[in-house]
Amino acid sequence: MRFLKQDLTRKIASSFLLLSLVSVAVVGVVTFLRARDALKEAAFERLGVAATLKEEEIERWFEEQQRDFLLTIQFPDVKAKLKTVLSNEVSEAKYKAAYQVLSRYLLEIQKVKPNLQEISILDRSNKIIISTDKNRENRYESLANISNVDEVRQGNKFAPIFYVSPDTGEPAVTLARTIRNGAKIRQGIAIANLNLGRIDEIVRESTGLGTTGETYLVGSLGRSKNTFIAKAEIKKHESSQKLSSKGIDEAMSGVSDFGEYRNYDKVPVLGVYRWLNEQDLALIVEITQEEAFAPAKELANVIVLISLISAGVLLVGVYWLSQQLTISRRQLEIKAQEAESANYAKSEFLANMSHELRTPLNAILGFAQFMERDKTLSSEQRESLATINHSGEHLLSLINDVLDMSKIEAGRVILNLESCNLHLLLHTLQEMFKLRTNSKGLNLKFNLDANLPQYIITDENKLRQVLINLLGNAIKFTETGEVSLKVRTHKTEFPNKINIKNNNQNSTSNFLHFQVKDTGKGISSEEIHQIFDPFVQTNSGVKSRNGTGLGLAISRQFVKLMGGDIHVESILEEGSTFSFDINYTLPEKPVEESLSRRRVSRIAPSQPNYRILVVDDRKPNRDLLAKLLKVVGFQTRTATNGLEAIETWQEWHPHLIWMDMRMTIMDGYEATRRIKAMCRETNIVNPTENTIIIALTASAFEEQNPDIFAAGCDDFVFKPFQEQIIFDKIHKYLGVEYVYEEEDTNSSDLDRDKTINSINSINYNIQLTPQDLIVMPPKWIADLNKAAVQVDADLILQIIEYIPKSHQTLAKKLQKLVSDYDFDTIIEVSKSCRS
Repeated sequence: MRFLKQDLTRKIASSFLLLSLVSVAVVGVVTFLRARDALKEAAFERLGVAATLKEEEIERWFEEQQRDFLLTIQFPDVKAKLKTVLSNEVSEAKYKAAYQVLSRYLLEIQKVKPNLQEISILDRSNKIIISTDKNRENRYESLANISNVDEVRQGNKFAPIFYVSPDTGEPAVTLARTIRNGAKIRQGIAIANLNLGRIDEIVRESTGLGTTGETYLVGSLGRSKNTFIAKAEIKKHESSQKLSSKGIDEAMSGVSDFGEYRNYDKVPVLGVYRWLNEQDLALIVEITQEEAFAPAKELANVIVLISLISAGVLLVGVYWLSQQLTISRRQLEIKAQEAESANYAKSEFLANMSHELRTPLNAILGFAQFMERDKTLSSEQRESLATINHSGEHLLSLINDVLDMSKIEAGRVILNLESCNLHLLLHTLQEMFKLRTNSKGLNLKFNLDANLPQYIITDENKLRQVLINLLGNAIKFTETGEVSLKVRTHKTEFPNKINIKNNNQNSTSNFLHFQVKDTGKGISSEEIHQIFDPFVQTNSGVKSRNGTGLGLAISRQFVKLMGGDIHVESILEEGSTFSFDINYTLPEKPVEESLSRRRVSRIAPSQPNYRILVVDDRKPNRDLLAKLLKVVGFQTRTATNGLEAIETWQEWHPHLIWMDMRMTIMDGYEATRRIKAMCRETNIVNPTENTIIIALTASAFEEQNPDIFAAGCDDFVFKPFQEQIIFDKIHKYLGVEYVYEEEDTNSSDLDRDKTINSINSINYNIQLTPQDLIVMPPKWIADLNKAAVQVDADLILQIIEYIPKSHQTLAKKLQKLVSDYDFDTIIEVSKSCRS
């Protein structure tokens, strides 16, 4: 409200500032996301290269140690000395001499090959008889975790076994080679403990990985938990905790991949993880997401800063230009009041539109249906009532379309399945677009399958909107040739996944295939993949300066809800073809549907005297429903608000209450809660036969339904309602049986169809053209255009009165267009005359 009270200059400046901030935010977010994706891809590539290099270097290092170790006992002199020290039949002198030679040899080997940290010779009992660590001689060695190089077959890679050293508590690898005599009998074993320092160096190397880049090896070491094998720095708590992250867990399970996740320390990272199958290890290379995406944030911040500075400069210019407006103070005050009213109405539009429009429509359509019960009505009067019903239903359809669009913007679109007269829908669309195609000299063709069902279960409003969008676009971008719509049925079989016992059977789904084809401008191959994106228009659409780029995006969303998708084929300058399928079902009981259209005459005899309370703060709606129920034999009472409803319930105990939910003094929600609470507390009625409360709501927003049920209502009915729905609900909850009119119950429907058909037949001949209007003065044409733009039917009818009697054909055409709410045609024709 503070914004509405500002003067015009501040409003303009504030609006521009708001739009600028929104634009800056959008640019900043899009820039950040695009840069983030590019940086993420580059980071994964960099991490993958680092992982590959480290993996190769680790494999190469282990192969070198295996080769060096094998060479230590391959020389003939060394083999001879080993045979001597491992024999039990040599003299003490020969044993000592061989011992001295082998000890010096192993020490020399250790100096040359420092990675062979400790080399030892064990006899057949696994006793250490020679070692580079003299303190370990004469001790017995456990060979449970040795990596036997004898078992490495030719062509295979060496796979060392990691274990925890009992001496150091650190990861260790021990190489072993069996020593055999000429008869291949085991005489002893040579072992070497590896110095894994080089592995740590390989892992710690973080060149090219940034400041937070980290590489580490993880293994199980024979335990049930994962443990660091090598890492830049292993903290005390890290060595005792169980390591777990997406990268560690997947790599240890044999998966090599990359992704975004939280590391073992719960820090968001980008990581590449590899399962080193030959080494039985997991290699993980990671970098924090904060560092990886820092350039994207900096770029977005710079762009946002530049955009804000630019917006500020433009804001100053807009503010200065706004102050130059030379409008008098009186006009400014009037404009400000009008703007305040308009903005307030706009802000309240979505909340009140449904209720305020549906409520009078409820009375209009309801009383029209009620009047059709009068047997004394003439054919002319019945046709008038049918026209009222048709016009009211048309207005209701327009209201529903507007509300559907608002739901799309709010992300609240759902599928409303109902019975749809497909033939009538397609015929109405054909008549709707015939005038536009005729005015452009185009041929409009509707080719319908011969076995096309008349009634289907689908969302009629959404299907209509999709077809209007596709046909409207086809006509808009076609200058010569034709626009055609083809509709056919087909079935698709798919395996039955629900019935397990009959899993060999197939289920059949019914589909309608729609194809809209034109001979228009077509769509280029560069644009065809983007036309379904929101706010995206083709070059032709941009040049036309018409549309928002939302039509196809909305249509695709609707079609997907109905079980299909939209596809397009187009050749530039030759035309386009849009096609889609929707899933549909047929009404289960078409015969019963026909019976349900019979008009209720009265309550069947030998039934209880049912008491029904009608609660509504609008007298026309309240009287309409009360009269309808009373005329068929129900006992009825009325209440104007929730408090009166409670008082009447306490006194009268009705079987069923029709409750309006939006009322003054006390609304239907509170009244329902109190009545239901009193039913439970006082136990006046049997809990199994509780007072039924059905909500009457003019809201079209389904998200309010949970509130209705939470208040205690048993069901709800939307306004404006059909009388048959009212009687069906009463039958459902009270079990009431009815007697129906014996005469042709479809007479009113036939009259209505007759009226619709007569209107359709007139539409074929009514073609308002610029030549019809040029007989009138330019001022008259301008006033007519203005009234049509304002959708002011009363003003247009007043303007029609000025048409001379010699041009009554023009007057009848305009009157017919007004009665059909076809203001678009009046706008187009009058605009072309003025230009």
